[in-house]
Amino acid sequence: MNQKKNIENFLFSVGGVVAMFFLLAGVYIISHLIAGRLDLTKEKAFTLSAGTKAILKKLDTPVQIRFYASQGKDMPPEFKTYAARVEDILNEYRKYGGKNIQVKKFDPQPDSDAEESASLDGVEGQPLTGGDKLYLGLAVNMVDQKVPIPFLDPRRERLLEYDITRAIANVMNTDKAVVGIMSSLPVFGQFNPMMMRMGGGGRQDAWLLVDELKRDFNVKEIQPTVEKIDDDVKVLLVLHPKNFSDKALYAIDQFIMRGGKLIALLDPMSYVDAQNSPQQQNPLQGAMNAGSSMDKLTKAWGIEFDSSKVVADMSGDIQHLELFCENL
Repeated sequence: MNQKKNIENFLFSVGGVVAMFFLLAGVYIISHLIAGRLDLTKEKAFTLSAGTKAILKKLDTPVQIRFYASQGKDMPPEFKTYAARVEDILNEYRKYGGKNIQVKKFDPQPDSDAEESASLDGVEGQPLTGGDKLYLGLAVNMVDQKVPIPFLDPRRERLLEYDITRAIANVMNTDKAVVGIMSSLPVFGQFNPMMMRMGGGGRQDAWLLVDELKRDFNVKEIQPTVEKIDDDVKVLLVLHPKNFSDKALYAIDQFIMRGGKLIALLDPMSYVDAQNSPQQQNPLQGAMNAGSSMDKLTKAWGIEFDSSKVVADMSGDIQHLELFCENL
């Protein structure tokens, strides 16, 4: 009992405080000297994925990442925090990439060489209220290839690793693979007379999915009436194949037979399709009539498609599912 009391007295004394300070300082210094780092976050936010590590292992030519982050006092605190987060993950890239990943950090002050370098690299300054500019972006370079990320938006934090890894993959692969898209939905955009009557351009934009794929691949639109898939198509994305003709299904089968890769998204009750059918007065009836399948092919391939089940993320997508049911 006396020993415990003596320990408590020491901890709360001046000597105890000093000893604790040096202990914490030692832990801090050691943690920054060792190469590894513990990632205790639930979602492993500071650990590179297996896919990223695999790409870094394939590097045989040095890749330079130029990171531009404003350091001025006017920089909003949330961006300072996020800049530190970006720097942390870039250190992970440097760790796993070894000599083939070089990271350089710049502070683009007004009228400085760093600001000019940011402009040449395609990194854009965001205007602040005081008239200054906030820089938070990077450029990935390999030989004569360059891929910029003009602005690292904190709202895309969950996609930070994806964006950086995609930029590295793009400078590695100069020849983009051809991805074909077949769909009964207007994924490439469509003419909308309602928009024209409202003073718009009269045409709806392509879906975000198409725009994102175009950043990494050569995307080719393939009509559902096609009789043969072009030979240069390596991956075929089939979205909601509603009422595809037998010739189109045969073309898909032949594409598979010659070694092509297929991603088929089937929906027995498509809400999007129902919304695009204005003649449907009843949303439920419209969704029921807006189903898609490839039974002739899936059965021949030995694949079962159960249209009576729903796949959803219970922590997130369930809210969208509940909203869908409410609309019905």
